[in-house]
Amino acid sequence: MSGPWERRWHLLFDEWVVISASSAARPWAGARSEGAKAAVPQHDPSCYLCPGVTRASGDVNPDYKGPFAFDNDFPTFAGHAPTPTHALDTAPNEQALSQNPFAIVAASRGQCRVLCWSDRHDMTLADLPVEAMGDVAKLWQSEFIVLKSNDEVKQALLFENKGVEIGVSNLHPHGQAYGIPFVTTNTKRMRTAQARYAKQHGRSLLVDMLQHDSVKDILIVEKAKHWSVVVPFAARFAYETWIVPHVAVTDISEINEEVLLELGEVYHRQARRYDALFQRQSPNITHFHNAPCDNDPDNTHWCFHLAFQPPLREPDKLKYIAGFESAAGNMTNPVQPELAAARLRELNI
Repeated sequence: MSGPWERRWHLLFDEWVVISASSAARPWAGARSEGAKAAVPQHDPSCYLCPGVTRASGDVNPDYKGPFAFDNDFPTFAGHAPTPTHALDTAPNEQALSQNPFAIVAASRGQCRVLCWSDRHDMTLADLPVEAMGDVAKLWQSEFIVLKSNDEVKQALLFENKGVEIGVSNLHPHGQAYGIPFVTTNTKRMRTAQARYAKQHGRSLLVDMLQHDSVKDILIVEKAKHWSVVVPFAARFAYETWIVPHVAVTDISEINEEVLLELGEVYHRQARRYDALFQRQSPNITHFHNAPCDNDPDNTHWCFHLAFQPPLREPDKLKYIAGFESAAGNMTNPVQPELAAARLRELNI
């Protein structure tokens, strides 16, 4: 394990992450986070995501049981988005940038879906019975397939924002699926890194990562039959973890039922670990990293994986993206990844 000051190279983002374990010992007089305090009902008639409720759009939710998905009433990307004057169809080339770099626009067409994990207003994925996770995992897969089939979509991004600290607009446990009309910046970086490694070594970057000496005995939190939970060597958040398959697939649509169901179970255990670690309902951002849908040949080198990025560094302290991170673009992590992995392994889940 490293000392308190070290830079580590992020294998997917091609950037330095600063491991600054000494900063965790600084005297703290700032804000403290305690999460939501009020009791949460099983059904909230004022919640737009609960069964039978009339949403702000005027649409009425069915009296659903289990997972439920619908088109976002206030989407970031929409199929009916108008085409601006002088809009570009693709990313600007050098000629477009040289002619007018100051006002380049494009239509923001796509699709946004809301994914309710359950009819229960009071149950996060960590709280659901494990047998319910199979239907949730099937929802992840089917919603990705819906977006991937949309001709406007170049990237299908599934994610969950969990907890008041993340700034969620509705506390009913849910995720979202964005069908995006371009390939996002971080996804381009991850694609470049994985393709470069595959062309050099003929293997998957992330699958090889699981077997490396710096990872396999130190940073693995859980090893199941088809998936491993790992703290990345250059974790950008204090208790960040990834769920990585033992055999690379480009996206979740390629996973058979056995492997998919185990993914739901592994996800469930990791969500429960975070709640146990922080002794509370833990806030979190989770990303489902599927290969883009833009037919780029480098997509074949992609390895589907999930990334958990909990914003807590301690039960009552958030990791803020403040002056250094926002100015530099590089993250500082106040917890050594090996120590984070050890703490997560020790939990009785």
